[in-house]
Amino acid sequence: MDDVSLIERGFEEFPATIALLDRRGDIVYTNRAWRAFADANDYVGDPDSTGINYLAVCDAARETDELAGVVADGIRAVLRGDRDLFTAEYPCHSPAVYRWFALRVVSVDTPRHGTFALVSHFDITDRRLAELQVNEKNEHLAALVSVLASELKAQLASAAASAERLAAVDGDDAVALSQSLSRIDSLVEWGIGIAEHPSTIDLAPVDFRERVAEAWAVASLDDAGDASLRVVGDGSLSADGHLFGLFLVAVLTTCFERNASAGPSFSVVVGTTAGGFYIDDDGPHPSPAERAAATADVSQLLGVDYDSPHLPTARRIADLHGWQFDVGDSELGGARFEVRGVDWN
Repeated sequence: MDDVSLIERGFEEFPATIALLDRRGDIVYTNRAWRAFADANDYVGDPDSTGINYLAVCDAARETDELAGVVADGIRAVLRGDRDLFTAEYPCHSPAVYRWFALRVVSVDTPRHGTFALVSHFDITDRRLAELQVNEKNEHLAALVSVLASELKAQLASAAASAERLAAVDGDDAVALSQSLSRIDSLVEWGIGIAEHPSTIDLAPVDFRERVAEAWAVASLDDAGDASLRVVGDGSLSADGHLFGLFLVAVLTTCFERNASAGPSFSVVVGTTAGGFYIDDDGPHPSPAERAAATADVSQLLGVDYDSPHLPTARRIADLHGWQFDVGDSELGGARFEVRGVDWN
């Protein structure tokens, strides 16, 4: 078997639809999958398609299909040698079925016949349908959170107003109740932010010290008591500002909660490293549950354990950024919550 027939045999057996274009954009070869797709979809004309100008077909559809023009321009860039690869994803629905494909175009240089463009179409329908199902579930969850949050916040507002009136006459117990209700209200807002935020992130430079100060105020309700915060290092990191703030609130809230049994006096140090940052406290060593909370668990819906949401939520935010999140022992004697893989500006 010679080289040409071997290569053609390989393309014939390849499951993706393939077309080879010359420098003008004319189709000079298609494989079996291409021809079978044309037959299955009642293509008018020769299912082999050789001789048809792929670029002309795309150009003719520019006015009604913006992607067609993008594809034509991308293929021309590959044929000119301006780029090595062009990719795009597009729908290709029929009256009976929804379908999506991924287009991949690479340059093929030959010593005798010059440059060609190898155009491959991969069926990604299963992946896109799975993504749509996840998005639909997320939208339903967000809608449910919104309804429940509205109902809960109305009740909290009424209870907080009553607690403030009691605090004026009943002393410490009423004050403690008012603070607890304020804390619940803050956590409701925080939870809504997590539930409504999409699974994509918008990266931008974020001032580290500024966000730490804002998160400390939220986690402590502007009344940290005898708890102390020290920030070591500064800088600007690449992150989604909203999510980074929620991450800090989640971890600092954990510090307050885990030190509550030891009394109001504890210390927290937040510092930077060459590739990340850390949050240390001087309370008890982290529990097995706290250590495990930083580890992904596929059984958790959206990565959140609703019995103890703070650390799993922080881990999910770290995952979205491509960061590594670990829980271990701190130099202060308590817990260290450390993030690696951060890009500092």
